[in-house]
Amino acid sequence: MTKPDRAKPDSPKIEELVVKLKQIQLELKQSLLEFNQKIETLDAKSELLGGSLESYEKDAESQASSLEAEVKQLREQITAIKKLLGLNSENNLSDSY
Repeated sequence: MTKPDRAKPDSPKIEELVVKLKQIQLELKQSLLEFNQKIETLDAKSELLGGSLESYEKDAESQASSLEAEVKQLREQITAIKKLLGLNSENNLSDSY
């Protein structure tokens, strides 16, 4: 029979395995911390972008309303000019564009 306290020469010792496992555990903890930091950074950027997006939406709505009012005013001016020139008011405005 073989003696139990003799290990194979090419097999790692338990102490070496424990050290390697502790190193791996430490690396995993560091990776987890970095991952959490990246998530926090992305969350913060997401909040900033969300606020910017809302601002852009409000600006776009405001500009659209402004343009609609301007188009309405221009149509009214066209109608007034046609009346001044004595053009038939029954003509479709879109035909004259």
